[in-house]
Amino acid sequence: MPSAPTSLLPLAWRVLRGLAWAVVLAVMAASAAGLVDLAWHAPGSPARAELTYPGDAALGVTLDAATVELELIAADMASLAQEAKNALGEVSSTDPTRLREALQRGAEAAASIDSATRDLRESLVGLPGDGPTAAIEYSNATLVRRAAILAAIDSAAGLTGRWQQVSGRAADAALLTELIGLHDIAVLDAASKGRASEFAEAVEVLDQALLEIEDIQLLRVRLIAGSEPTVLDEWIERNTNYDRALRRLYAALDRSGGEVTLAVQSARREERLAFEQLPPDRRTILVIVSEVARGGLTQAVLAIEEASAHVDEALAEASAAVPEPA
Repeated sequence: MPSAPTSLLPLAWRVLRGLAWAVVLAVMAASAAGLVDLAWHAPGSPARAELTYPGDAALGVTLDAATVELELIAADMASLAQEAKNALGEVSSTDPTRLREALQRGAEAAASIDSATRDLRESLVGLPGDGPTAAIEYSNATLVRRAAILAAIDSAAGLTGRWQQVSGRAADAALLTELIGLHDIAVLDAASKGRASEFAEAVEVLDQALLEIEDIQLLRVRLIAGSEPTVLDEWIERNTNYDRALRRLYAALDRSGGEVTLAVQSARREERLAFEQLPPDRRTILVIVSEVARGGLTQAVLAIEEASAHVDEALAEASAAVPEPA
């Protein structure tokens, strides 16, 4: 019996030795995990800046040059947005010179944007940074900056078409105002000739005024979508009725040699009734032009301003994403 405790000693020694080795291995595993953690960092993280520095430096040179060009494009876009608002403000002006000047300045800015954007896009063809290993070769800041610059170029690229929409509708609206003004001048000229008993000449001038109303009608079809009645339609109808009534009066006076006959009296009554239906003053023209502008001019102006804001935001994001030096 005394020999039993002695036989247990080797077994206890083996258990203690196993526990000691387990502790040693655990310490070694923990140390190895710490070393791995120190040696490995996620792609694009600041801790790997020294590994992405070559790629960041090479791509950064291209992105720096692109940013300079984009800043010039952004300045032209700001000018274009301002000229678009100027065109919208001048479209109802009685002086077409200011509108034409605004449209010309805007056309120059739009052409500059179109040319610069096209050249910049061509210079960035094959720009590195979009391959499957981009997250390993470049820092996250560089990739964000690259994406922001490309997005800004896309925003600027569509502005020429939007400006053509602005300039086209502005020019049409200005032409509408000009035609209305020419019509009114013609009617006043006819009335002047009528007072001078030049009835045949007055009839010819009113024929021209009616042709100008036909041109206004054609312009209305181009400018205003749909067939719902508008203020412009009402203007066309009332002025057509008056011009025809006044023409009939002068034609009757021409046939009678200026004598007040029954035909002249009847034509005179019709002329007075038609005259009472005319708009009271030229402020109606402003209402008409505003109606035309709502057909797409204002939306085009807002689209240009929105695109300009997108480029400014992209440039700000690109500047904020410049990677720190290693």
